[in-house]
Order: sequence, then structure tokens, then C-alpha cells
Amino acid sequence: MILHNYIFKNILITSINVTIILLSMVWLVQSLRQIDLIIENGASLFDFIYISVLPAPLWIMMIIPMSTLFSVLLIFNKFSNDKETLMFQLSGASIFQIIKPIFLVCILNFLIVTVINFYVIPKSYGEFKSKQFELRNNISHIFLREGVFNDLQKGLTILIDKRTSKFDLEGIFIYDTRNNKKEVDIFAKNGKIMLSSSGPVFQLLNGSRRETDKNGLVLNELSFKNYTINISKKQNDPKFRWLDANEKSIFQLLNEKNLNSKVEAHFRLAYPFLTFTLPLIAMIGFLSFKNLNRNLIYIISASLMFAFLIQILLVSARSFTITNPSVWFIFYLVPTVPIFLSFLFVLFQSKISSSKFLAKNNVY
Repeated sequence: MILHNYIFKNILITSINVTIILLSMVWLVQSLRQIDLIIENGASLFDFIYISVLPAPLWIMMIIPMSTLFSVLLIFNKFSNDKETLMFQLSGASIFQIIKPIFLVCILNFLIVTVINFYVIPKSYGEFKSKQFELRNNISHIFLREGVFNDLQKGLTILIDKRTSKFDLEGIFIYDTRNNKKEVDIFAKNGKIMLSSSGPVFQLLNGSRRETDKNGLVLNELSFKNYTINISKKQNDPKFRWLDANEKSIFQLLNEKNLNSKVEAHFRLAYPFLTFTLPLIAMIGFLSFKNLNRNLIYIISASLMFAFLIQILLVSARSFTITNPSVWFIFYLVPTVPIFLSFLFVLFQSKISSSKFLAKNNVY
């Protein structure tokens, strides 16, 4: 029991630490991709932190199997260097007693990844995509500088003389070439930014509007007291957008007729099994060699190579299953076959150890 708790505690704590380190690295890299969106739309620091944290459950799901693999390699490397593995053997601990605490950590990780996969990712990633869409279309994030030509989008340039408040402007010039057949110049003494059902708009007061063709011929000219122009980056309804696969629950994906959705559902159902597969591969490596000190490099290299190979096979199964829908079960074979082989190996090693023990007792 003491040995069981000792191995379990070391593996669990190391796994948590490795997960935090890997998550921090992924967060740093991924958050840099959001900086352009934040700067371009003049969003706040809180928006940046919020939008960079929302995809974290997806990263955690991907990281946990690898972090458990690394923790097994690190801890048993430490055990080997400190001669603790020799103490395990001298104490009479069986292979099952050594592997049991690791298996319990795998069960815990499997439950965590499954809950994240089924319930957390669709909600958090859906909120992430919604917030990202809002930042690109919401009026509150449009940043206009005074005395500078602001290119809000291709073909739409705005110059303002003075900004009296966040949404109120004075001295406005707009140059609109979004229509390839004509150019529009708009001057207004005052204006304000507003949010409509079709996106952000300018409400202009006391000004003039002129349309010209590409040759400079005036097509239309008028003066106005109140005029509205759409300045949204997308002319479609900003409340509408296509849902990403990660925003949908596994049940939604399975019920859709789209083959890509079903493939994504099977991938997400199979992925949690890697929490068993990858650590057991590392464990089998340590159990395969008697002289660990001489073979540590080979054990670690082989474990990492097999782990990456399994993940590559699981990802590659996506494209293969799309072209061959009848072999959807390959998603489950890739992670579960190594688990089955690992238990056969442990059982085989246990029988060999028992035979040696009985042989020694008969000799004496």
C-alpha cells in the first residue's frame, strides 16, 4: 500500500506539473495569434485575456495524454537513477503492483478528458468563436484615430477631425470605393457610431454626398441633414456564422448527415483512450529491460517514437475514414490495440516472474 501510494503520488503530481508547463507554452504561442485581432479592433486587455483563455479546454484535452507519458518517463527515470526500482524488486513487488497506481492515474485522466470532450469544449469553444466574431463586427471595438486616414476595410477610408467621445465625432470625411463602378465622397460636420441589426453604421449629420464614376464624372450629388452609412466589415448579418466542429457536441456531430461531422465525432470519442495508451507504452519500455541504466536512452526514445506514431495514425485516420466510411472503427483500434498488447505483455512478464520464484523455492 505504501509503494502504491508513493508511485501514484509521484506520477500524479508530475503529470499536473507537466500539464501546466505544456499548457503555458501552448497558451503563449496561441495567444500571440489573437494580438492582431485585438489591436486591429481596439479591444481591451480583458478581452485579450478572455479570448485567449477560452480555447484552453481544447488544449488541455490534447495535452493530458502526452503529459502523463512524460510524467511516467520522468518519474521512472528518477527511480532508476536513485536505485528505487531495485528496491521495488527486493521488496517483492509484482509488476501488477507497480503498474496499478499508473493505471489509476490513467483512469482519472480518462474521466477528465471525457468530461472536457463531451461538455466543456463545445461551450468554451463556442463562446470563443462568438467573442472572436463579436470583436470583428461589434461597433464598440472599432478604433478611429483623429487626423489620420483610417482604412476600416478594403475600399472604405475614413478621416475624422475630432472625437468628442467614444462614439461622437466631428468633421468627418468618408471615401467609399466598395462598389467597383462608382466612388462616393461624403462630408459631414457631425456624426456618431451606432450598432444596427446589420452591423456597425455611421449616422452622419449636416453634410453632403457625391457619387462619381471611374472617369471622375459626377453621377449624383446631394446635401443631407441625416444620413446613415454601413461600415461593417461584412455586409451579411453579423449575428449569423457557421459553427466550428469543436462548438458542437459529440451527439450533434453523430446526428448530422455530413460525413466530416461523423468522422470528427469518432475522433473525439477515441481520443480519451490515449490517456491509457501513451503511459502504458512508456511503462512497458521500463519493464522490458533489466538493466535500466544502460538502456534509458533507448527506452525514452522508443516510448516517444511510438507515442507520436500512434497520434499521427489517429489523426491520419480522419482523412482515411472520409474516403472509406465503413472503416470508422479504425479510430478505436489505433489507441486500444496497444493497451491490449500492453496487458498481455504484463501478464506474460508476471508469469515469468512467478515461474522463476517457484523454481528458486524448489531449489532450496
